[in-house]
Amino acid sequence: MAKGISDSWVMAESKDIKRSVAFYSKLGFKPSMRMAFYAEFKVPGGTVLGLHSMGGKKGKRGGKPNGGWGIMLRVKGIEKMAAGLKRRGVRLSPVRTAPGGAMFSSFADPDGNRLTLVQMGR
Repeated sequence: MAKGISDSWVMAESKDIKRSVAFYSKLGFKPSMRMAFYAEFKVPGGTVLGLHSMGGKKGKRGGKPNGGWGIMLRVKGIEKMAAGLKRRGVRLSPVRTAPGGAMFSSFADPDGNRLTLVQMGR
């Protein structure tokens, strides 16, 4: 799997992308990518921070973001990669398509830390 990853970043859910972008801007971070439902910041030191809108959907905690950070792994051929991981015993969510055309599938490590395979829209 590692050979199929082109880059990675951390991501968190946001109830209000505009408010979140304003907050991180106060920290001196400038968005390197910005869409109505997603913003990305290249943080000094090499970390990339992504914020994704909940899209008006209620999270598991009564409308609040589910919380925590996840590691996003950008890949090509997500369906083939997901099938290979399933054959190795990794329990993944079905591959879904997000607004904007990105395809994703999530899974967790043994401690419950979230990882997500992402194939960006065409």
